[in-house]
Amino acid sequence: MKQYRMPTIITAIVAVLVASALAVALWHVPQGIAQEQQPMLTYPPQEPTPTVGPNPTTVPALASVTLAEATFDTPEALDAWEVVDLEFVLADNRANWQVSEGRLIQNRAGPAFSPSIHHTAALIGDETWRDYTVQVSFYDQLNGTAGLIARYQGDDPLTATYYRYRIIKNSFRDTPRQVLERVERGVAVPLAEVTDVGFDERMWHVLSMQVDGNTIQIRMNDEVMLEAVDANPLPAGKAGIATRAVGTILFDDFTVVTP
Repeated sequence: MKQYRMPTIITAIVAVLVASALAVALWHVPQGIAQEQQPMLTYPPQEPTPTVGPNPTTVPALASVTLAEATFDTPEALDAWEVVDLEFVLADNRANWQVSEGRLIQNRAGPAFSPSIHHTAALIGDETWRDYTVQVSFYDQLNGTAGLIARYQGDDPLTATYYRYRIIKNSFRDTPRQVLERVERGVAVPLAEVTDVGFDERMWHVLSMQVDGNTIQIRMNDEVMLEAVDANPLPAGKAGIATRAVGTILFDDFTVVTP
């Protein structure tokens, strides 16, 4: 019987010796080696959100009368404004405008605050305003479109008449990059265009539109961008700020002054 048990005992002893040797080998592996292994996928560091710098210094226009002025210091400042959608949209996709941290913000559209590419505006004043300069500072983060409105008349924005100027950022491939148009009962007729020059995002710009009789002049950062003459000028109307309901664009230091 013993001669049959001997191979079994020898096999068990060999197995114990092998297990012991393996345990000793693992014990002597340097601690922390697992921590030194490189991850299979490394994500690049996320860039910090750029900080919005201070508003540009604006030079007061030589004027006889200031018709409107807004620095948006409190949320109640929005009460003086009329928000309109310049294109047909469903009720749950209307543009949101709000005042926050001392600035007027276009905050996308609808209760879900989803971005929408439709044109929207914030208006102020009355329909008796005729010859004036409307000016605003703007800072675009991702929207891509900024603009101004003058001589706006009408209760329904889809049938209203007004002058609208809009400029898009330089990184867009679309052309023209600037358009001054006369909108009458929903039909837009371009009065002047600029093909190549837009604006740079994530920096402040000062935009102004002067309407004087049948002449319209647009300036950005005190440089004349374009001019036009309307042979059949619109009579008078409100002033305003225009953009798309994409959100992520700030406005401040708004004024309307007479020549």
